[in-house]
Amino acid sequence: MGSCTSALDRHSSFFLILVFLLAAAAPLRAEVIDRTVAFVNDDAILLSDLDNAYQKTHAIDPSITKDDVLQTLINRKVLLQDAQKFFPGPQDEDLLLKEYIDLKVRAYIRVPEQEVRAYYDRNKAKFDGLPYEKARDQIETLLEEREVNRKLASQIADLRARAWIKVFPPPGGFK
Repeated sequence: MGSCTSALDRHSSFFLILVFLLAAAAPLRAEVIDRTVAFVNDDAILLSDLDNAYQKTHAIDPSITKDDVLQTLINRKVLLQDAQKFFPGPQDEDLLLKEYIDLKVRAYIRVPEQEVRAYYDRNKAKFDGLPYEKARDQIETLLEEREVNRKLASQIADLRARAWIKVFPPPGGFK
């Protein structure tokens, strides 16, 4: 019976050592690597993406908040999602957005000559005596960009209204 007890003790000892090794190998607590701060339809915006965008933007404009940056990231997501319907397949996001804005917004904008002339007449002092013919292209570009921004804001509002957007602010809000 001594050999049976000895084998049982060895088996128990082996089992206890195995349990100890498995317990020691398992992490004592889970660590969050990244967290989702928002969903735009099926796409997640991660806290690391928000932090990176915030650092870059805050360096340029210290008055910007993380919530402002998050709203910009959401706007970018809805535009990218719509753009991918027109230009499927993987591409550079910045190039994709440029092509999308050119196709869906800029292509429909024409600044009438009388509007360019009226702007010049109202702001002659800003042009330091530069004749209209030399200032015309600069004015047209300015007025076109204003209209692109206005129409793009409207496009974004429409896309956001149709999108499923869920924001998960961290406890205490975005800092």
